[in-house]
Amino acid sequence: MTLQHSLPLLEIRAQPQGLIEGYASVFGGIDMHGDSVVRGAYATSLKSHDAKGTAPVMLWAHKMEAPIGRWLGLAEDTRGLRVSGQLNMKTAAGREAFEHLQAGDLNGLSIGYRVPSGGREYANGVNYLKQVELHEISVVSVPSDSAARISSVKSLTNKPTSIRELEAALQDLGYSRREAKNIACKGFAAIADPDTSDELIQALKAATQKFQKA
Repeated sequence: MTLQHSLPLLEIRAQPQGLIEGYASVFGGIDMHGDSVVRGAYATSLKSHDAKGTAPVMLWAHKMEAPIGRWLGLAEDTRGLRVSGQLNMKTAAGREAFEHLQAGDLNGLSIGYRVPSGGREYANGVNYLKQVELHEISVVSVPSDSAARISSVKSLTNKPTSIRELEAALQDLGYSRREAKNIACKGFAAIADPDTSDELIQALKAATQKFQKA
């Protein structure tokens, strides 16, 4: 079978050291190709990678000639395939990917995979993938299932060093990217402003407390 490229990331967030984490695949959704991954579909492939001491390649937009780092951790949970990796900050490709992620230009992941014989089941117009051989995971601008970008909670390991990290913390608390940016831009001066809403003040306090516990 040919290698397929598909499946979404809920959200991906870059940390200052070039570490990234997110979901390369979400169970139960239906992507633009009509595929839906069943929970447990990656178990055999992950065991195979572990046994061989290998991991799927980290690529830029499925380009085999454009590696941008390496995946350090892959595991299935109740939501999907959770991944963490390290961008290679010593390469131009890794730094460029990092800058795009930090700027919020893109936040998608897509997998390159093969479905072995008997690994899929077709029903009601949907291909249910029950077993997937995972070969690569790419950072992309448009993941296959855009509707799967619903939420993702990520914990930053460092205390805040920039307004961008404060925005990220606010997004983790449930605010949209636009809302987080507006709140962060007002900053702590907003607390002293009598016209500032209690909700905004609580959001700022919650975000900063999150860092204080880090």
